[in-house]
Amino acid sequence: MKSKLPGLAAIAASCVAALPAYAVCGSPGTTVTCEGVSYQLFETQTANPLQDDFTLSITGINSSSTAAYDGRSGVQSFAFGSLADPSTAIAPSGFTFEGGGLNANGCNGNGNFFCFYANTTPADAPALPTDSSLTYNFSITASNAADFLSWQPAFKINWVGSQNNYDLVSQTLIPSPSAAPEIDPDAGTAALTLLFGGIAALRGRRRKA
Repeated sequence: MKSKLPGLAAIAASCVAALPAYAVCGSPGTTVTCEGVSYQLFETQTANPLQDDFTLSITGINSSSTAAYDGRSGVQSFAFGSLADPSTAIAPSGFTFEGGGLNANGCNGNGNFFCFYANTTPADAPALPTDSSLTYNFSITASNAADFLSWQPAFKINWVGSQNNYDLVSQTLIPSPSAAPEIDPDAGTAALTLLFGGIAALRGRRRKA
């Protein structure tokens, strides 16, 4: 009687091969690029020393020279390594916060991560426009304000789209300070004009008195 084990092993191997693998793309840094898509994490301090606001910026979507890396229609979930001390997070609009990391099926509740999953999983089509971008804003509340200074989280993201086999990014993404808002020089000049005009008017009133 022939053994059925080789056949079962082949089926198991094919199932494993069909699952997305974690892709360690590029190198740790303030920008991580994987399969033509770039990820940046910006941090903004708030009046509360235990809470910081963050923006995940994703650019270059569906702009890869390899067709298998395009066709992305949206993000199903993404996760960051948690801070040293217990922390909580406020999810981006349209997402829900869950403690733990993620795998090919999304947030799985395992590991020292916090995960955000889409309240409604994006459809596989239509694909996002070529070279498009996405931004996700969220907040983290820490137990110790100093934890923000050393936070260099592992980052994971799970895409959906026409290919349905995008690699799950797994790389360290270091937060960068958010850029200071640009000041319109014309607006500054106008403000100074109003200020000096007010001072002159006040002096005139004092002289009359």
